[in-house]
Amino acid sequence: MDRKLLKEKQIQLIFQLEQEENRFIRKRLIEELEYFEALGDREKGLLTAEQKLLILTPNEYREHKKTKSDVEISKLIGVSRSSLAEWKRKNGLNRKKQRPVQQEMIEVLAFHLDKWMTYIEKI
Repeated sequence: MDRKLLKEKQIQLIFQLEQEENRFIRKRLIEELEYFEALGDREKGLLTAEQKLLILTPNEYREHKKTKSDVEISKLIGVSRSSLAEWKRKNGLNRKKQRPVQQEMIEVLAFHLDKWMTYIEKI
């Protein structure tokens, strides 16, 4: 994306942000503005570690992961290993899948009610 188009998009987002009252929409607009700012800074060669991770997509990470370890990926991108780990957590890319809350609740209820889990699942 050329710099003129980036600048126009940023101005448009700032205008929308000034007009918007809904805080959730404002938050989304701010995130979008930060993304376009990062793209502009990449063109200038001035990216911060946070911006590097903002631009990185989960698909790009998966492509790197096919041939590289997370340590190698973090060095390639230019961020710390812990920053990459936090980015992975936020984007749902951790290997350890968290158990669904519903299953955990069933197990807790079964334990406290002294019932079989299959009985609780039917309720």
